[in-house]
Amino acid sequence: MLEEVVGLAPDPLEYLAGVNERIDPHDTDVRIVTGLGDTVYHTLMATPRTMDATGSSTLDRSFFDDYAGELCISPRYERLVEAVLGTDAVEDVAFTYPGESQEEEAAIAETGVGIYLTMSGSTAREHGLELGERLFPSETVLMENTAEMQDGGRRAIALFDGVEFDSELVVQ
Repeated sequence: MLEEVVGLAPDPLEYLAGVNERIDPHDTDVRIVTGLGDTVYHTLMATPRTMDATGSSTLDRSFFDDYAGELCISPRYERLVEAVLGTDAVEDVAFTYPGESQEEEAAIAETGVGIYLTMSGSTAREHGLELGERLFPSETVLMENTAEMQDGGRRAIALFDGVEFDSELVVQ
């Protein structure tokens, strides 16, 4: 849902709560209430060859300041990547996608740079990839449909009152 309705802007998203600010009420009544803290991250990855060619010593958001080229991601995350990085950062980026039966990390290694879900990073390293900044979480979120909210839903949401799970989208 979020990949389809989150608004794009030149500036990057920085917190999960900011997603709601980028949802046009004409598109959906659904909003994020909170993240549930079971976070694994989509991480920026690149080959040493790509890092050398760009002259970049760090693999973080600043990598895109001077990068022009292909970025391999899962197609369903294209809008989310644009939202998280900001449209200015991906202005000179061409999104590419893994083949149907191709492992994500292998496709990123072929492309030279990409973003994919990581836990330990061991599979990425097997493909010769350097791990960079964790860009955005993939976590379970509690959502509500404000137009259809009823007492049962309000009681469920009340269970999370006072709990802070808002995930940072930028790890510095």
